[in-house]
Amino acid sequence: MKIKENGPFYTFFVDGVEYHIEESTITGGGIMDLAGIPYEVGLLQLLEDGTQRAVAVDEVVELKPGRRFKKAPRYKRG
Repeated sequence: MKIKENGPFYTFFVDGVEYHIEESTITGGGIMDLAGIPYEVGLLQLLEDGTQRAVAVDEVVELKPGRRFKKAPRYKRG
């Protein structure tokens, strides 16, 4: 997986930060690696209708315009 600076690339956002890669698909783990999110924390995809869904580490994600992700929130008991 290479990060692209110029030429054809695919863009996605994680927690508001823009990432560019050469491939049209990436795994959830690949997104977490680039964004510095530990696998045990998890990743959510922000959908166009305002809902969210969990993305598995080994799930292949097709990058389309406007794909947005965020670190899964941590819940505290008490």
